[in-house]
Amino acid sequence: MEEWKMALEEFLKDWKNRNDVVGALVCGSYITGDPSKRSDIDVHIILSEDVDWRERGNRIMNGFLIEYFANPPKQIRKYFQQDFQNQRTMSMVQFITGKILFDNTGTLNELKIEAEHWLNNDYDELNKTVLEIKKYSLWDSLDNLKDCFEQQREDFPFVYFNSLANLFSEYCQFLRLESIPYYQVHSYLIDPTYIKKYLKNVFPDSIFKELFLKALLEVNKQKMMEAYEQLVNHVFNQMGGFKIDGWKIKSPVEK
Repeated sequence: MEEWKMALEEFLKDWKNRNDVVGALVCGSYITGDPSKRSDIDVHIILSEDVDWRERGNRIMNGFLIEYFANPPKQIRKYFQQDFQNQRTMSMVQFITGKILFDNTGTLNELKIEAEHWLNNDYDELNKTVLEIKKYSLWDSLDNLKDCFEQQREDFPFVYFNSLANLFSEYCQFLRLESIPYYQVHSYLIDPTYIKKYLKNVFPDSIFKELFLKALLEVNKQKMMEAYEQLVNHVFNQMGGFKIDGWKIKSPVEK
């Protein structure tokens, strides 16, 4: 038996025979493939429906870090819903790709089916008011970066890369794509294995992709500034255009 599996079995001894535990699922790189030396073992412990608590924690077993999540099914279903509302898919992907270790009541199998349902749902299109606010926000970010560049501030690279991350996130929301963690964006754009492993949709805008990857590699501040402005203008074109002169939105007051 592989060492990580022995560590997992040792960990499960504390949970498997409890009356309030009905199932367990292991997920992550040890299941989907290509774990690194820093990969942990992700385990979902499914509690009985009548419990009123949840627990998240970490244990080191035989040199392996095990990150565990103990929840009743109703809480898992809330995670699916919350992730969908936030345009995230982490909880769904974990259950879809995860391996059932034991399932005393059939609940885990039901949760896997529900996770696929949530993953296949489409995100809503941005309404006109939200879209206009986002366009203004992108213009404002560009203006702030220009100000930072013109003042020759030392924090320009920091502001630049944060602006790139924000631009990518906002554009994904406009394209009705899920939110990609900043530390996975590069892999998402260049690595087909990542797409398959995490059940992602391929990024649909090849022009933006090429410009964005090039912008990540720029080291000359003038070229960094030009690269970011080119990306923002491309996004503006995809969003229907933007002009700061005369820009306004009118909407009902909040009740």
